[in-house]
Amino acid sequence: MSKTLDTLSQLIRNSSLSLNDQNDLLVFLPALPEQLIEDLVELFRKKPELIIEFNKNFRAKLDILIDGRDRFEKLIAHEEEMLEQEEEKRLRGGREEDFNL
Repeated sequence: MSKTLDTLSQLIRNSSLSLNDQNDLLVFLPALPEQLIEDLVELFRKKPELIIEFNKNFRAKLDILIDGRDRFEKLIAHEEEMLEQEEEKRLRGGREEDFNL
């Protein structure tokens, strides 16, 4: 771990974030480019309260990613179910009007 990343980690550990939020951020931080880590260290040293805002934004983005994936998976499952039902109708010799999607 780079010294800059260690510093950023320490700033986050010293913040008022919950332990869970701290851990989530600390897992994510190594994926950031070194220059961004340096910028965050400088910013959080000057304005430590921005760690809370950074975490809120991080959480919001994470929620969007998770919700988006869940919604996509539900959509795919719904489409698969609909296509299976239509295939069953076709195999039973369903009428043409039964095939409306």
